[in-house]
Amino acid sequence: MKIGERVQVKAYKSDGTCYRWWYATVEAVEADKIVVVTPFGHLVEAVGADWVSEYAIRAYYWPGRWYSLLEAYAPGGELAEIYVNIGSPVEIEDLQLRFTDYELDVSRKPPDEARLEDEDEFLEAASEYGYSKEFQQACYQAAAEALDLANRWVAGKVPEVEA
Repeated sequence: MKIGERVQVKAYKSDGTCYRWWYATVEAVEADKIVVVTPFGHLVEAVGADWVSEYAIRAYYWPGRWYSLLEAYAPGGELAEIYVNIGSPVEIEDLQLRFTDYELDVSRKPPDEARLEDEDEFLEAASEYGYSKEFQQACYQAAAEALDLANRWVAGKVPEVEA
């Protein structure tokens, strides 16, 4: 992947079903991460119903980590939220980024502290997909790291990318 390339991001459920996808532009490629941006009003396609995002997003994907971090910017350019999705390490192939969403999330809406989100969805997924106790503990460990990361995170400026 190269800076400026358009890539597709795909989110999967634990049963292998792709349930959400969108396009983003590569902003940075480093040895340990890839950063992509999407403009205000970008289309998010999803099983059931597509929607148009009211936010501009900068997303950080680390191939070796069980989470990805999104900076969401409101139309006025202010940071609205730091959102960390607990999921499989991202897989990068050709012009696609893919990950499995484990349904556990962390959110920080400045100036508030980060907090764990969607624990009910995570517990439903654990039951539906048969997550072992060890796997659930690993997800909670990733969430603890994500809480710390979200509280320390210093966001960049609003992404400048064409729709």
